[in-house]
Amino acid sequence: MGAGGRVLRTLLLVLGAALTANAAWLALTANLTVGTGAAALLGLGLLAWGGWFPRLRRVRWLTAVAVLVALLVVPLSAFLAVVGTADDVRHDEDAVIVLGAAVHGSELSRTLSGRLDRAVDYHARNPRALLVVTGGRGPQEDLPEAVAMREYLRARGVPDDRIVVEDRATSTEENFTFSRALLDARLPAGYRVAFVTDEFHVYRAGRIAAAAGPDATHASSRTPWYFWAANYLREDLLVLGLWATGRG
Repeated sequence: MGAGGRVLRTLLLVLGAALTANAAWLALTANLTVGTGAAALLGLGLLAWGGWFPRLRRVRWLTAVAVLVALLVVPLSAFLAVVGTADDVRHDEDAVIVLGAAVHGSELSRTLSGRLDRAVDYHARNPRALLVVTGGRGPQEDLPEAVAMREYLRARGVPDDRIVVEDRATSTEENFTFSRALLDARLPAGYRVAFVTDEFHVYRAGRIAAAAGPDATHASSRTPWYFWAANYLREDLLVLGLWATGRG
């Protein structure tokens, strides 16, 4: 094996070990998700490839598949990050839909608290807007996400009359559909909406929001770096599914 082969093998082993360790840590400290599983599978695959590199390097179709996956995942993830960080919120909307995320027992995940902090910042600039907290109860949660979100906002000074709780949704589609129904009952026709979610989720959430009703502006929260692999891998798969169904 030449110097280039040794470098590539080391890179595969290091990257595989990092992804596997990250997925294992997330599985122990956070709720299990498709993204965590995808990161674990990718990490184990890279470890296996690195371990058997002298043999597998001769299998050209495997190399072709790996290159194809890299050419798909890296640009798509970069696209989602660029779109997601280009906030277009105007701070004159009538309501803000804050999309739920994991609650560990009764403790908010870093992802969810980040979204709520972004909503609190918005409230400071536009205190008249309603804040819709949306999210039902998942299998590893002691209470609905929206209920935990309401308590977080209350503790940071958001008045109860500005908070609308939607505690049934179990998907992004339901987040918007159920939230729109609540807003339709509270606001006059033609109201303007923004939504808050992590940057990796903005693109798909925006497409779903447009399908559920009027287009919405967005304000993004930043995903902690240790969630990048799990969240972007999962979102890449979901965006590809969205495009495959013609909804993207």
